[in-house]
Amino acid sequence: MQNIFLKVYNFNSLKILKNILQNKRGKMKKELQQYKKFINQYKKINYFNLILFICDLIIFSLVLSGFIFQIIQANSSKDSNQMIAYLVLFLSFYILIKFTITNFFYNNIYFIKLNIYNKEFEISKIKIEKKEIICSTPFWFLTILIFINIFSTIIINYQSDTAFENQPIISACISTMASILLIPSFSAILNKITEVKKPVVNNYTNLLKQQFISFKNIFKNYEVAENFEFISFKELSLQSKKGIFLISKDANYKKEIVKFNEEIIKIYSEIWEKYYELLEISRSKNFKSKWQFNLERDFDKIFINFLEW
Repeated sequence: MQNIFLKVYNFNSLKILKNILQNKRGKMKKELQQYKKFINQYKKINYFNLILFICDLIIFSLVLSGFIFQIIQANSSKDSNQMIAYLVLFLSFYILIKFTITNFFYNNIYFIKLNIYNKEFEISKIKIEKKEIICSTPFWFLTILIFINIFSTIIINYQSDTAFENQPIISACISTMASILLIPSFSAILNKITEVKKPVVNNYTNLLKQQFISFKNIFKNYEVAENFEFISFKELSLQSKKGIFLISKDANYKKEIVKFNEEIIKIYSEIWEKYYELLEISRSKNFKSKWQFNLERDFDKIFINFLEW
């Protein structure tokens, strides 16, 4: 009887604890919603990249379906199976070549980017477009690319043996070509995973993020370099990257350029204020959700990109 009572007590205790944690997470998510909404205004969708990615997933689904169908219908008509083998082989090669080219030659392959500002300025009737766009590729997206690349290579090797079973030289050439194409594509994806240097991230985390409480007014205490090349902060031995601001060498437009650059500083200042509030909330709680972690990562990208490390 005592054991039954203890089991019931433990079960109820776990249930209460679970409800407390769920309520805590719910309140936290609701509290952080405004910061999610704030950062989302800087997120822009690259529809061209999105459409390409969807098309690639559709083609890969067709390849996978054809491959599975061929295995299931192995004892059916040889001619129809061979036609499917050729089609699957062609589409698999297309996927592998396409991903090899895009991964190796293009940095911006993900369909969401952070557009911090996009402004125009006119000097001597010449319009200058100044924008700051941060492109980064999430790990889940790269994982999908790795899976598609590896699986496409496996399918090519299998289909080359099936379609050219009586022509071993052709089969060997196709398998070799697929393996050669996989190497640069796989190498480019791995480079994208490690493209953010660890020392930069460590410096940012140890110097600014972990000690954020001391730098609430960091954007109110800055010095402008000559010709507005960059800004440096009085509270920290840090400066912004060159190229963020318009150079104010032209004396005729100096006031306008300074005003333009001050608007850019204001944008970063507003982002920092929101991030400061978010970090205050995060550090006051005893746990961090994945949703909260991803939200902080978006803010981190902005300031890692803005500051010179």
